[in-house]
Amino acid sequence: MTQRRKPRVRALRARRVIDLVGLRVAPAATAALIVWSHTNYGKGLITFLAVLVAGQVLERARFPLSLMPAARIFVGLAAPLLGMGTAALAMLAMERTLSFGDMAAGVIGAWLVLALGAWIRYRVDRVASARIAVIGDRSFAMDLAREFDEARIHDHKLAGWIGRPGDSTDGLVWLGSLREVRQIVLDQDIELLVCAPGNDLSEVEEQAVFETVADFCLDLPVKMMGANQLYEQLLGHVPIGTIDSAWFRYIMHPRFHAASPLSKRLLDITGSLAIGLLFAPAIIAGAIGIKLGDRGPILYRQRRVGENGKEFQMLKLRSMSVDAEVNGPQWSKGEDTRVTRVGRVLRRTHIDELPQLWNVLRGDMTLVGPRPERPELVAQIERQYPHYTRRHLVKPGIAGWAQLRCGYAGSNLGTAWKLCHDLYYVKHRSFLGDLLILFETAFETFRDAHRSLRSPAERFLVNPVHTEIRG
Repeated sequence: MTQRRKPRVRALRARRVIDLVGLRVAPAATAALIVWSHTNYGKGLITFLAVLVAGQVLERARFPLSLMPAARIFVGLAAPLLGMGTAALAMLAMERTLSFGDMAAGVIGAWLVLALGAWIRYRVDRVASARIAVIGDRSFAMDLAREFDEARIHDHKLAGWIGRPGDSTDGLVWLGSLREVRQIVLDQDIELLVCAPGNDLSEVEEQAVFETVADFCLDLPVKMMGANQLYEQLLGHVPIGTIDSAWFRYIMHPRFHAASPLSKRLLDITGSLAIGLLFAPAIIAGAIGIKLGDRGPILYRQRRVGENGKEFQMLKLRSMSVDAEVNGPQWSKGEDTRVTRVGRVLRRTHIDELPQLWNVLRGDMTLVGPRPERPELVAQIERQYPHYTRRHLVKPGIAGWAQLRCGYAGSNLGTAWKLCHDLYYVKHRSFLGDLLILFETAFETFRDAHRSLRSPAERFLVNPVHTEIRG
């Protein structure tokens, strides 16, 4: 291999600088300068600190904002608003005042600088991708590259794999063996090494891989993480084939609390009442349409499995024919012939889900959480995917991360794809994350959520490296 000259500014480091300066410090400084120019130094300093802290807080959502475009814009616009509001309250407590005009000017100035920083970040992502090398087999590297394409990940680029040799394909090349990792990192400008799972890779062997890389590359500007960590950070799900006993140590940690905090319950109550009142006319219109359509019952009651495996009766506006399940439980699909004409409209607009607000008020469900499944199907799924019961650690929800990213399951394969996202939610859920999921879901409400299973699910779950369940 020919020796490459290392770039002075590496992509990951450049992004960290842009995020800090362009998306946090510069907007806060702009708002502070505007306030200072109209008032005094003290008020400007308070404004700077308030806007900066607000941006830091809103960025700690734990969910990949790159996969939530509407929520990403919301966070950017909300930070200056929240910061200026906090600054005004702080000044009021100090017996100082900040005029509405100064607040508005500060917010608009911060937004303009924030837009410039976002544009710079976008351009950097396009021209300076962080180069990744997979330590593992060729099949995992190929699947990871396809997922990057599907999720439109432009700020990371997979260079190839390190390990057993194989044929180069789809722009991926065999880079060499693990013993050559130092020279590979230098020659290929690798910024991130990903330790892939394998049929013969135990936890002890994975630790040996990390130790080997540390021996050869500890002095180089290269980072390393496990495959499930990369998927969580960039793609927002946990591939079931990468899960081992070490992954579940998190839910056994003293800091993990399965029970929902009081803030989430307050959000459920206030949110359910507000949504119910807002959409009451739509619920009434849907009920009338169902009754006029086939004279059948308006509500559909169904047993579902909730928190800790406890069953409850879930309510929905009936969207299928009365005899839809005369032959027993069946998967609901996007183009289900059992759906009535009225039900098709209700499903497309999600109005059929609104009666579940009563389940939320009763405490059986929450606004955001894993989708509850039927007891008959749960027993079948658990036999195929033993990790499925982990999603019952938290209350099921009307909206959720899996519903937002995957739509309807429609099959065992689709259920496994949603399980990958539900496990991610169980681990990373937060009050702010729930708010962002609700916000993003609002933009998807009038889109057809009964879309077909995404191609990454089929490619990812069919691969034996990823479907193997360990631990």
